[in-house]
Amino acid sequence: MRRLGVGVLCVAVLAAGGLASGAERRAGGGAEAGEAAVELGACPKKVRPQRLRCGTLRVPLERSDPSMGRIPIRFAVRAPTDRSRPSLGTIFAVEGGPGYGSIASTRYYIHMLGPLLERRELVTVDMRGTGHSRAIDCPALQRAQGSDAHGVAQCARILGPSFVSYRTSAAADDLNAVREALGRERITMYGDSYGTFLTQSYAYRHGESLKSIVIDSAYPVRGESGWFPSLTRTGIRALAIVCRRSNSCSGPARKRLAQVVELLRETPRGAGPLLTTIGSSGYEPPRRYYSRVNDAVSAYLDGNRRPMRRLTRVGDGGYGNPRSYSRGLELAVSCNDYSMLWDKAADEGRRRAQQRAAIRSYPPERFRPFTPAEVARESFSTYPMCLEWPRQNALYQPPAPPGGAAPAAPTLVIAGELDDVTSATEAAAVAGAFPRSELRVVRNAGHVPSLYGGRYPARDWVREFISGHG
Repeated sequence: MRRLGVGVLCVAVLAAGGLASGAERRAGGGAEAGEAAVELGACPKKVRPQRLRCGTLRVPLERSDPSMGRIPIRFAVRAPTDRSRPSLGTIFAVEGGPGYGSIASTRYYIHMLGPLLERRELVTVDMRGTGHSRAIDCPALQRAQGSDAHGVAQCARILGPSFVSYRTSAAADDLNAVREALGRERITMYGDSYGTFLTQSYAYRHGESLKSIVIDSAYPVRGESGWFPSLTRTGIRALAIVCRRSNSCSGPARKRLAQVVELLRETPRGAGPLLTTIGSSGYEPPRRYYSRVNDAVSAYLDGNRRPMRRLTRVGDGGYGNPRSYSRGLELAVSCNDYSMLWDKAADEGRRRAQQRAAIRSYPPERFRPFTPAEVARESFSTYPMCLEWPRQNALYQPPAPPGGAAPAAPTLVIAGELDDVTSATEAAAVAGAFPRSELRVVRNAGHVPSLYGGRYPARDWVREFISGHG
């Protein structure tokens, strides 16, 4: 998953205890296995399914500066269910967020991959700062106390010099370290949402180890505008599409939306909360979420304000256990790696001036009925809270090395037609960067249809593709 909407994605909650330390066997086996350099043992009791074996690999926090210490990277391995025939290889599955550990989602990957796992091994790795890999706990962010901007500044102080170490390129190198420790020469990688961003980073940095790649709900590691313009535009367009395809909605959805936006601007909260709500409507099942927005808009114009207030009210429960989801890790990675409306090497004062200049110069019609100022300052997609994040330093490495080419591994890119969390426009840009890619867009689908949209054909596409290429 990527960008807010934390409560929408269902993930398994892991136990608070650490991984078992007693090693029970060496990792190994399978057609491509080399000499394993890590031991596997029992996983925590509440990790599902129980047949997983878990391990820990301690890696440098900064590979270019060993003095910064090491961090435990924890992972789970599920052996092929048919041990009577040779293995067909290993699949690494990478979860989104950022902020979610992948181990907690293993059962979803097992369900999605289904018969592929009869003769294939599945590996899930908790990204540094998530799950059992020393999940970041920044109290103000995790408990939703105060503004995100205040929480981001506090989180940077808590992390200290290591703030830059929680980035995608370092996490990609961690995945490669696990692969090497397990002795797997070449793997298939599946990533969803932010996992597609991490998968692309891995591909650019370690592409020689990839047999094939599947990325569902992708956004590019290069070339994205800090406005993320396709997201807002997709959300507005999706409202109209869902209305046209609904028996209970009729008339000009865009016109009604514009009328309500004008009315909301006269209220203390303005139109920003509605913009954020639209941006969170692309999750599965999107037609239900967009229909709720359309219904609330119609009710507002009829004088009934309650549906809009319910839809746009601010949550007050925080984000729970950081081992299940780390809000601090999400914003650390986002502020470090995503495109912004300002220069990340600038100080806060210059950043704010650059943001104001970007608002003044952006074509006002691009986000109608919303304005560039509303998108820049209140949208979920432009990360205004990162204005107070520290400046990049010499340790920082971008997700993809400058000038490096994407590998020639066969690549399947999947997008949901109604997904405004990661848009089909972004997915097309990703597919265009990989020389042996194919893009498939799922009609009426939202975010990550292969994993969370079982009624769509996307899951079968993944199985067919990996069967043929991985």
